[in-house]
Amino acid sequence: MKQWNGLLKKEWVTMKWPLLMSGLLGVMVMSFIPLLVSRFFGFEVHVFEVALVICFLWAGASVLAPVIALFTMLEREMKRPDVWLHSTASIYKLVGAKVFLSSLIGAVGLLIPTIVLAVQYALFESATFSFNDLFFFGSIFIVLIFAVSIIFMSIGFFFWVIDRLIKPYLKGFSIVATIILFFISSRLYGQFVLSELYEKLILIGPINLMKIKNPKINVEFIYFEHTETLFYTGEIVFNTFFVVAMFIVAAVLFEKKVRL
Repeated sequence: MKQWNGLLKKEWVTMKWPLLMSGLLGVMVMSFIPLLVSRFFGFEVHVFEVALVICFLWAGASVLAPVIALFTMLEREMKRPDVWLHSTASIYKLVGAKVFLSSLIGAVGLLIPTIVLAVQYALFESATFSFNDLFFFGSIFIVLIFAVSIIFMSIGFFFWVIDRLIKPYLKGFSIVATIILFFISSRLYGQFVLSELYEKLILIGPINLMKIKNPKINVEFIYFEHTETLFYTGEIVFNTFFVVAMFIVAAVLFEKKVRL
């Protein structure tokens, strides 16, 4: 545990100030820009709606935060791999500390716009959306964005290791080869997802969230009906297994080929 805490502390020390500055910038942008935009165009009553758009965009962009943070930490270490890999910690701890902190960065990146939007709603209550609808669908959106960001991070780490494996042979062209492999893999995975096999084996155990929520979403004097929000238990299990497997395979390859 001391070794793990030491690895996390080391990562935090190196990333602390950029993260704090970017977080502060995000709070300022999402807090004051909506008010300035609304005052500029002269429709103060729509301050919350402007904030909703800006916070939505910020949260959407946060999907890339974990993978970018992980790449940043890995590339910094690979400038002196002899020092980093000289540690007695296992490769799972060395990489796991970076993955954990990157995931935490992604979570905080989503938490910031959520908190700011809640404050904006309290200050400039929306006449367009009800709090229940915002909370329900916003929670789904945040969870999905975080899940996708973790998937992106696992895929990014895997192909980062692939690039490191082929770099000694292809030199500067390794990144081109890695990108080609990524697109080929994405194509094959896309075909698998659309196949009957995927539908029969993975798309099982449907969960319709609309059974616990009124599908009518009120918007001022009208409403639209969201009829279906389906998740599949099989798909959740499959994606979880996929993410864990990608990290393990990449870590093993890194341990066997790159670290030696």
